[in-house]
Amino acid sequence: QAQAPSKLHAASYHPFLATLLWLQLINMSAEEEDEAKERRLAEIEFVRSAYGEDEAWVDEKEQTIYRRLLFVSSSDDNGIHVLLSLTIPDGYPIDEGAILVIDARVSDDAVGTSSSSYTGKNLRKVVMDSLPSMIEACRSSALEYVGSESIFAVLSRADEWISTDFVDILESSSRINTDKVDEVGTRPKCDNGLVLGRRLIHSHHIIAQSKRKAIVELAYQHNVGGYSKIGWPGIIVIEGEERDCIAYVDEIRSMRWQHLVVRGEEQHSVRDKQELEQVRVLPNKMHELGDDMSCIAERCKDAGLEELFLTSMKIYSKKESVSSDASNQKENTKSSSYSYGALCHVDHMRDGKGYRKWLRKASAAAGCALLVKACDSNAKRPLIVVSILGEESDVKRVLKRWRTS
Repeated sequence: QAQAPSKLHAASYHPFLATLLWLQLINMSAEEEDEAKERRLAEIEFVRSAYGEDEAWVDEKEQTIYRRLLFVSSSDDNGIHVLLSLTIPDGYPIDEGAILVIDARVSDDAVGTSSSSYTGKNLRKVVMDSLPSMIEACRSSALEYVGSESIFAVLSRADEWISTDFVDILESSSRINTDKVDEVGTRPKCDNGLVLGRRLIHSHHIIAQSKRKAIVELAYQHNVGGYSKIGWPGIIVIEGEERDCIAYVDEIRSMRWQHLVVRGEEQHSVRDKQELEQVRVLPNKMHELGDDMSCIAERCKDAGLEELFLTSMKIYSKKESVSSDASNQKENTKSSSYSYGALCHVDHMRDGKGYRKWLRKASAAAGCALLVKACDSNAKRPLIVVSILGEESDVKRVLKRWRTS
């Protein structure tokens, strides 16, 4: 009805025509509201049938769906409950401006009593620090389905985030804590304290112009250089003095991300500033690359940082010592590249280009390799085979997204 005056302006000279337009708008609004209400009730009924009473429930007065989530430590049975809330606005799901209001908070109840590095306050702190990232991921899912039902997509994204992204956060936090404990024995040291550092930062995506600009500007401010790959996933590789790398990562982490984690790092002791500049293998300034993963992979390989790049796909070197034979390193890395795979037969692809593009993005976001092969492409219905390779959890993540997309 808010748009009615502009539509009636052209017919304002004819009162009868104007009245008809007003009646049409009012009737359409009422019909749409009835349809929206019916579709909302169907989604609410789905939630009640899909989850137990202690897993999810609905406050009809507030039009809010509550979902109890469990964040569990990877090393034991300790866990923290989080309450995810989805408030349904008027006009949902038809009105494109009616987007689910999503929030989450930590519950007071905990699970398990075992003593580990993530029990009690430690696990609770990791969960609380990571909640904004989960909320942002759920909100992004809601925006992807704007103008249609999105409750199931948001609830599925929350479960997926806990099983994949939160596991990465736990692993990263665990490595940081281990580094702090063993810092004296493991960090390279020099009399003057100078250390060359490198980091590989993995993000769910880098799209926003503000973040792309900040990545380059912050690198200049902290005197680090390297590459930034935009798109899905986002990859940032930096090099510089160790303390500058730490400061840069802290600045980047302070921004709002759907998911961001340091997956790889290197440190090398140097005698002085001159040697530090001599052993640098990346550009002194930050260079933004496109969304092609092979581009940054090639740059890292040319710089001798192939192992560092492979950490973006959770492929870590298993060599016993730094002095291992180079050919053995390459062979070991290659043999351990893919520990799990899925071979799928696709009946048909109506939009082959769009279908392949979605598969590439979904696989790249999970750090998986993808192969799509159409056998006898000249046939009316060719045999289409899709292969997804990577870590088991990553491959299953892609398959889950594929089934529910």
